[in-house]
Amino acid sequence: MSYRIASRYAKSLIELAQEKGKLEEVYKDILLLNDSFHTSRELRVFLKSPVIGPEKKLEVLNKLFLTKVYEITGKFIVLLTNKGREGYLSEIAESFVTQYNVIKNITPVRITSAVKLDKATIDSLLDGLRKREKIEEIRLTESIDETLLGGYILLHGDKQIDSSVRSSLQKLHNLVADDSYVKKIR
Repeated sequence: MSYRIASRYAKSLIELAQEKGKLEEVYKDILLLNDSFHTSRELRVFLKSPVIGPEKKLEVLNKLFLTKVYEITGKFIVLLTNKGREGYLSEIAESFVTQYNVIKNITPVRITSAVKLDKATIDSLLDGLRKREKIEEIRLTESIDETLLGGYILLHGDKQIDSSVRSSLQKLHNLVADDSYVKKIR
C-alpha cells in the first residue's frame, strides 16, 4: 500500500516539476530530503508518529527544509502534511529518485569493497559494466566493508556481481562441508 501511495505522489511531483521546467531543482531538493531520511531515524519516526499533530510536524519540516528547498518542493511538503501523508515522505523521496533515474536513463550502481578502490579500477569495472549491460549513464555510490577481506561487490538494478574474498572463502567452505564427493565406505 505505501509503495503505491509513494509512487503516485512522486509521479505527480515529477510531472509538476517537468511542467514548470524545474525538474532538476526539485530533484536536488529530493536528494536533500532523501539524505536527511537516511541519516536520521528520528526524523522518520517523528513524521510517522500518530501522536504528534500535523501543525507540529509542519513546524519542524519548515525549520528543516522549507527555507532550503525550491517553492514547488516546499508546497508539496505542506500539501502532504495537510493531507496527513507526511509519514510517506521518505518513501515518496525514494520513489521520486527511482522515477527520475528512469526518465533520465540513469543506472544506479553501488560498489562495495574492502578498501577504497583507485579511479583506474573503478573506471575499468564501470566500462566493463557499460559494455556488457549497454548502460548509458551510471550514478555511482561507493562504500567500504572491511569484512569483505578483499575484492568487491557490484550492485546494479536487481543484479549483483560478488568478487569478494569473503564470498570466495564461503563458497570453498560450503564445497568442503558438502562431503558428497567423498566415496562412502560401508
